[in-house]
Amino acid sequence: MFKKIGNKNDVQQEFQCTIRFLDDSEPMQITFRKEAVGQWLVDQVCSKLNLVEKDYFGLRFVDAEKQRHWLDPLKPIHRQLKGVTPTVLCFRVKFYPDCPSKLHEEITRYFLFLQLRRDLQHGRLLCTPTDANILAAYIIQSEVGDYDPEDHPPGYVAEFKMLPKQNGKMEEKIAELHQTLVGQVPSEAEANFLKKASTLDTYGVDPHQVKDQKGNQLYLGITHQGVLTFQGNRKTHQFKWSQIHRIAYEGKMFIVHVAANEKNHAVGFKCPTVPACKYLWKCAVEQQLFFTLSSSNNAPKVKSGSGFFSRGSKFRFSGRCLSEVYAASNNIRREEPPFTRSASNPNFARRVSSKQSLKNTSLPAEAIKEGLKRPKESAVDVPQTTEAEVVRDSIPRSEPISNFQSPALTETKQPGDPPVEEVSIRTLKTEPIATILMDAPPNNSYSPMPMYEPDDTLVGDEEETKPKDLDLQIRELEQQWDMIKNEPQNHVGSNNVAGITKTEANHTGAAAPSAKPTKPKGGISCVKILGYTFFFVVFSLTVSLAAVWYFDIQHPYADLAREQIGRLQPVKDYVDDRLGSWFKS
Repeated sequence: MFKKIGNKNDVQQEFQCTIRFLDDSEPMQITFRKEAVGQWLVDQVCSKLNLVEKDYFGLRFVDAEKQRHWLDPLKPIHRQLKGVTPTVLCFRVKFYPDCPSKLHEEITRYFLFLQLRRDLQHGRLLCTPTDANILAAYIIQSEVGDYDPEDHPPGYVAEFKMLPKQNGKMEEKIAELHQTLVGQVPSEAEANFLKKASTLDTYGVDPHQVKDQKGNQLYLGITHQGVLTFQGNRKTHQFKWSQIHRIAYEGKMFIVHVAANEKNHAVGFKCPTVPACKYLWKCAVEQQLFFTLSSSNNAPKVKSGSGFFSRGSKFRFSGRCLSEVYAASNNIRREEPPFTRSASNPNFARRVSSKQSLKNTSLPAEAIKEGLKRPKESAVDVPQTTEAEVVRDSIPRSEPISNFQSPALTETKQPGDPPVEEVSIRTLKTEPIATILMDAPPNNSYSPMPMYEPDDTLVGDEEETKPKDLDLQIRELEQQWDMIKNEPQNHVGSNNVAGITKTEANHTGAAAPSAKPTKPKGGISCVKILGYTFFFVVFSLTVSLAAVWYFDIQHPYADLAREQIGRLQPVKDYVDDRLGSWFKS
């Protein structure tokens, strides 16, 4: 709950909010003062998690209109969270690094792994069924360790929710792949997961619903590469940061100015609401500056959305850019901090007695940075591969998955295909199946690309909260009610006082205090429109009157105007006299 502690006019007034984490562990309550800004809260959360490489992460919340926002590091926290009830901020990855292997510490890679796992589960990380099974197998290996028939009975994969449309056939395939990953410690399985996920087109995509000029529904995503749009199972647009020279928005229209063939083109996408368009614009500008700037000192001030009835929006980039973050990571000298991996299903948690425990199971940093490959000593025996299968798997595919196409399933070489590369059969026979799949190019046309249908609801992200114990809820309500007895006007939000609604007050046997109604947000009021119109009319008449009086305009309408305003000659003489005395002084 978002609670005020202290007098309204007190500078030392304190507020309280709740922070939720990527592993859905127990939320954390943080108290902050009125003058605290967003960066202070981010630093407190990262300090709690023992994170040093904190530039990739941020705190996100949902306002009363169900619109997501990233907490601005430069603005006061209480102003940004005004009207947000309950005040729950989620710790999430804000900037997905282009190369996860450049992350210096294992704990940073682990939190990136947790974020990508959420993306995979909610359909934001789109991939073919084959790639999805491989990613799920790495998750199982990180969670439960090596496959053991005694500990993992048939159907054990069904106990883990990892894919948006998970079914029995996929679970069987995931179990088969899990058996080939024997010997991989959690950090190794997570590193292979990151390497595989970073090659997908939807890596780092936070989808925004938009419409093109024809009214077709699209999903727009912003990554380290640029701006992407998806429709169905196809990637319809891809604008790299090197091609984009300006990003703007006007009302509900999100506009990307692209330079192509020595010409500038403006491509527009319509958002559902104006706040959604403004949020998309801020995300796009911030991502572009983070990944393209060579130094944060060169960050420009960006402004867009201005009009006659609107002042527009300004954005100022804060923090460090990617090149500076990489340089700072290379200067980290502390030892790898110990941390405990959370288990999503305690019934199948990795056994403590095994050689690879959940805690302090990591590979050397050099092994992860050098391609994130498995050590040779962890290889296991796998079924032998026939020569025909090796030649078939080595044929380059004519339609890559990165283009989001759904090619026909063919196994024979078609005319015009590239020549078949020579492959060492002996080498492939001695490698595990998982390694072959890991090193294979992502253009495997044997798995059709599914439809891009991310979970648009906020369930499972910002709005989902774990149910509290009934006794704990009663104690919290009693404490809050005792606090507001002496300060009935000290409240936050439009329909509650200190986090207690009328329904909750009825459960406690007390009457809920009345709350002041708030003005509806969004749009321009009639008073503002009339005020702007009156100012425009007066300003236009003043300019026209000055032009007729002080400029010898030879036109019939000008002569007619001079005749009509002849009675205002004393006013003109008075103005001339005052201006003359003012200039002389």
